Amino acid sequence: MMPEPLSGHPVLLITSLVLMLLSFIITPPTGEMIVSLEWNGIAMLIVMTLSTAGLRKEGVLNTLARPLDAFQRIGSMAVFFASAAFILSPFISGFIASAAVVTVASEALRKRERKELIPSFAAIITLAATGGSTLLPAGSINGMLLHKALGETSFIRSMLPLFLVSVPVIAASLAVILRRRLAERVYIQQPYEEGEYNKGMRMLYVCLVLIAMITSLGLFRWVDILIFTIVILILFDRSVFLKADYSLLLSVIFLSIAGSCIYPAISGFLESAFLWKGIVASEIIGSHTVASMLSSTASSGDTLLTTAAIGSSGTLSSLPAIEAMRLMEKDERPAFLKRYIPAALVLLAAFIATALACR
Repeated sequence: MMPEPLSGHPVLLITSLVLMLLSFIITPPTGEMIVSLEWNGIAMLIVMTLSTAGLRKEGVLNTLARPLDAFQRIGSMAVFFASAAFILSPFISGFIASAAVVTVASEALRKRERKELIPSFAAIITLAATGGSTLLPAGSINGMLLHKALGETSFIRSMLPLFLVSVPVIAASLAVILRRRLAERVYIQQPYEEGEYNKGMRMLYVCLVLIAMITSLGLFRWVDILIFTIVILILFDRSVFLKADYSLLLSVIFLSIAGSCIYPAISGFLESAFLWKGIVASEIIGSHTVASMLSSTASSGDTLLTTAAIGSSGTLSSLPAIEAMRLMEKDERPAFLKRYIPAALVLLAAFIATALACR
């Protein structure tokens, strides 16, 4: 049984709330502004938040630990976790994949008495989740916005190069971060144990995630799926509402409102040299916020795509990185940032070069 992760994002929540309140000085909020927020992205985040809480409650994510007994070297474990995050993130979003895999990896390393490796593994997993999330709209909120603007064919054609170029960057980062430890052996201190869970509820939450993934392709309306999800959970598992972490959701809403208030003041700034300024803004307030601000005003879908996609590799503002930090102990976070930020900047540079070459 894996322990429950640390709950809440107090620093992010307070910071986003303060930023929102300060943005009211620039542009007081109006009813029209609130209505114009990207509520589809917020609905997606609500559905994913509830679904993830259910998956965790029913131990679905714990099954990632089953094959770990076969790995006896640190290098093979790292490759497994990076691959899991990379493959899962396009389907269940980068921030959910990052949280799920970091949780399993942390517990596995503790069982093998290699707790000191948790920051390194978390950095690799977060990078893999960020790279993998670029492939499909379900990978991120900004991905869903871009798919809506460009259509399926153009979206895949534009995002596939970024998805592919992230593979060698992730592999190189894995080798650099772990270095000589790649070949070190690890030994199982505690065997994996499967808890008692409800198989029917497991299937329910897996289906909800699949429905959310399909909805991100534009086949259903998010408001309908949100209502459907809430009704199903009220009928079958009301307890999940108490187990979900709403702080990230509130932070995204606060940042979206702040972005809408700030945008009139910076719209002129973004008119020239749109690409690099959009990237900088994404790194500061998050790519999902920038994509929401620019989705209706960008001069071309390609420019919007490039800006939001590159910004998704944000260092401190990316949702996968925030989720990874939340799951670690305070003394592990500085080591995580020391390893993750340089790797994220390399991925950012690779995204910039690839996006410019493909324009």
